Amino acid sequence: MKLAGLLMTVSLVAAAAQDKPLPPHESLLAADYVGGQKPSVTEKAKIEIVDVTGQAFAKAVKTTNLQPMKAFYELQLAVVCQQPVAKSDILHVRFYARGVAPEDETGEARGHIYFQKHSPNWHKMLTSDFRAGTNWKRYDYPFVARRDHAAGETALCFGLGYGKQEMEIGGVQFLRMPKGTKLRDLPRTPVTYPGSAPNAAWRRGAAERIEQHRKGDLKVTVVDAKGKPVPNAVVQAELTRHAFQFSSVISIPRFTAKDPALDTYRQKARELFNATGNENALKWPPWESNWGGAYQKKTTVATLREFHDAGYHVRGHVMVWPNWKHLPRELQKLKGTPDQSKVPQLVLDHIREIGAATRDVVDEWDVINETRSNHELMDLFGREIMIDWFKAAREVLPTHDLYINDYSILNSPPGSRNHAAYLDTIQFLLKGGAPVTGVGFQAHLGGNLPNPAMVYRTLEEFGKLGLKMRVTEFDIDIDDEDAQARYTRDFMTLLFSHPSVVGFQMWGFWEGAHWRPKGAMYRRNWEPKPNAEAYRDLVFRQWQTNEKTTTDANGACAVRGFLGEYKVSVQAAGKAQVVKAKLAKTGTEMVVRLK
Repeated sequence: MKLAGLLMTVSLVAAAAQDKPLPPHESLLAADYVGGQKPSVTEKAKIEIVDVTGQAFAKAVKTTNLQPMKAFYELQLAVVCQQPVAKSDILHVRFYARGVAPEDETGEARGHIYFQKHSPNWHKMLTSDFRAGTNWKRYDYPFVARRDHAAGETALCFGLGYGKQEMEIGGVQFLRMPKGTKLRDLPRTPVTYPGSAPNAAWRRGAAERIEQHRKGDLKVTVVDAKGKPVPNAVVQAELTRHAFQFSSVISIPRFTAKDPALDTYRQKARELFNATGNENALKWPPWESNWGGAYQKKTTVATLREFHDAGYHVRGHVMVWPNWKHLPRELQKLKGTPDQSKVPQLVLDHIREIGAATRDVVDEWDVINETRSNHELMDLFGREIMIDWFKAAREVLPTHDLYINDYSILNSPPGSRNHAAYLDTIQFLLKGGAPVTGVGFQAHLGGNLPNPAMVYRTLEEFGKLGLKMRVTEFDIDIDDEDAQARYTRDFMTLLFSHPSVVGFQMWGFWEGAHWRPKGAMYRRNWEPKPNAEAYRDLVFRQWQTNEKTTTDANGACAVRGFLGEYKVSVQAAGKAQVVKAKLAKTGTEMVVRLK
C-alpha cells in the first residue's frame, strides 16, 4: 500500500476510535474533580475556579504559571481515589482542556495526565503528555491497572509545572469499565488537525502550484559529431540534487566525535538532505567555547566547509539572540555596570568576526532570532540597533541572504498578535534600510496541528513582503506517530507548493541528537519512524524525476521534471554520452553531441 493510502487509513481508524461511545461504567471519583481543587496563589502559580459557558460542565479549574518551572509536578492538581482499584481493571480518564502559552514555540499550554500511587514510590499506571490550544478539546485516555490498590491509595493528577502559561481543565471523569471491555473498543484521543481529510480543499491547489512552480521543461537535442540530428536516441534525465533545500540541523560535537557508533548519524546527515545547518555551534556562547571544549571555532568551520564543498546549502544560526542569557559570559558580566554601554559595539564586532570567519562555508545567516520574546538589548539601546546588526552583517557578507527568525507564526492564525508583532518588526527593519532578504519561520509543533490551509494564508500574508521564506526549525513533539507522519507529509507538501518558500529545515532527525526526541525521524537504534517514511516518500519518490525517452526525427525530446541538477545520459548507435544540466523554472534547452 502506498504511504498516502496507509496514512489515510490510519487517520480514519483514529477518528473512529475517538468517536466510540463509552459502555456502562462506574465513576471512581467521590466528588466533582474541579470542586476538589483549592484556589491559591504562590510565587509560582495561581489556581482558581472559573465559570464555563457553552460546555456540558459549568466550572473549570484554571492554573496560571507565574514563572517557569523545571518539572511538571511542581504544579499539581490531584484528587485521591476513594475506590479500590484491582489489577487488570479497565480504567478510563476523560477531561476537557484549553490553554495558551505565549512564550512556547507552539503557543500551546502543556499538561501531563497521570494516575499514580499517592505515596512513595509514586508508581504510575497512566502517564501521558498533552497540549491544549485556545479552544476546548476533549481528551480520552483508556488504560489497564497493573496493580491492586486499596481505597485512598491512588490519585488522579494533572502536572502543569511548565513554562509561563494558562490552562483550564473541566469535565473530568475517572471511570471503571465492565469486565471484558477491550481497550481498542474505547475512545482514545488521537492527534488530528483540520485539513487532514483526503479530499481537503487545500490539496488540489497545492498540487497545481507544485506543478507550476517546482517543475520545468528540460529540452534535449542530440546531434552527431558533425552536428546532424540523431533520431531515436535514448535519453535519460535523472534529478541528482533538488533546487528546493531539504535540510536538518546537525550537532557538530556529535558529527565530529571519534566514535564509530555515530557513523550512521554522519551518513544519514549526508544521505537524507541536500542542505544543512548548525544546531548550536554558531550561537554566540558556544562560538566562544562557553559551552565547553566540544565547541571549537576551528572544528565548526571545518565541518561546515565539508558540507559546503560537497554542494550542500549551509545555514548559519544565529548572529544575535538579543537577551542577556543568550550572550557570552563576558558580556553578561557587563549587565548593570558602567561598561554596559560597550555592548552595542561588542555585538557589531561579533557579527563582523563570525561573518568573516564563515563567509566561505555558510551560504546564509539568521541575523536575529526571536525578537518578540527576546528584546532586552533593544529595550536598553533602542529598537534601531536591529538595523545596525543587519547592516553590519551586509558589510561582511555582501552577497549572502540575511534572515530574521521567530516562532509561533505558522501555528497562529493570520491577524494574531504573533503575526502582527513579526510583521511590524520586519517592516520596521525594511523601512529603516536593513538589508533583510529572508523570513524564517520556526515550526516546533505540538498536539494542536495547524490547518495547512491556514499555514498557506500565513505564507501569503508574509509573502507580500517580497522576501524569501523558509521553515528553519521543524519538529512535531507528540506521541501519536501516525499523526506525526501525516502532518509531516501535509506540512511539507504545503510548503513545497508556495513559490516564495525556498527551503525546509528539521531541528534534528535522530533521537540520539534531538532536543525533543519524540520529534525525531529515527529512533535511537536507527529504526525509521513513520514520519521518516513520509519524508522519504516525498523527497525521494514523489518529488523525484528519473525519466527515459527517445528523440524524434529532429533529434529532440523533452522531459518535464522537478527543478534542480540533472545527470543526462544519451545512447545511440553504440555511442554514449553523460552530461550535467541544471533545470531552471524558466526551462532549460541543451544540445548533447555524441562523440
